Amino acid sequence: MSTSGSGPGLHEFVCEIARQAGELQLSRYERPGEVREKAPKDLVTEVDLMCEKLLVSRIEERYPEDAILSEERGGGIPDRGRGWLLDPLDGTANFSRANPLFCCCVSVVEDGRVTHTAVAAPLLGRLYHASLGGGAFCDFGDRRVCLSVGGASSLEYAFVGVDLSLPVKRGPYRDGLQRVFDACWQIRALGSAGIRGAWLAAGHLDVSIGTRNTLWDYAPTALLVSEAGGKATDLDGKSWTFDSEGLLATNGLLHEETLQILHSS
Repeated sequence: MSTSGSGPGLHEFVCEIARQAGELQLSRYERPGEVREKAPKDLVTEVDLMCEKLLVSRIEERYPEDAILSEERGGGIPDRGRGWLLDPLDGTANFSRANPLFCCCVSVVEDGRVTHTAVAAPLLGRLYHASLGGGAFCDFGDRRVCLSVGGASSLEYAFVGVDLSLPVKRGPYRDGLQRVFDACWQIRALGSAGIRGAWLAAGHLDVSIGTRNTLWDYAPTALLVSEAGGKATDLDGKSWTFDSEGLLATNGLLHEETLQILHSS
């Protein structure tokens, strides 16, 4: 896979195409077109596919040798060289009901590491973005602010964001999740993993727990939170990888406490 073009300009391109997909979402707000179920309670809209087509065409035009893994069309990412992870419309269920919490997630993977990411939340007027070693930022209007995780030092005072569809299915983390909910101050189920991770990086949340393996919207969280001073691992506290079954991201101060409660009996 090509590794050319990884210098100046790549990050700007990541932000540009994420913003363009967000603008397309905004143009179709309250008009999602055909909505169908890919699987029970797993929706895809006409706009998901339109955004995916836009992103893929832009990437293929500029970086024709790069690999692409996108939520709707599939694909793959290389162990070496550069690839792209795309969630063209994260928060599809929200979008289908004109809930404002939806976004586009674009990430770049180079030699197995997430090196650039952008999360465009158009109705919120926010573009969250980060580069490996370059910090995490939020652009809104003509302003850019540096992102920094919050300072909650105990779960008792923490806001916890989580993937949550009721009833919670039995699994290795179900009881642990309930213990974390019982220990925290407030719970946020936003319906968008991309926004949840961005809000953790911005200090609006303190913990984010994802129990599925959706690379395209966990990769942004892993990079944004790490660059904003937090910590991201798998649900066992090991390094998060593309094969991990879940993601635990925190402000760093709460990581060990959350792991202990998640795994206590």
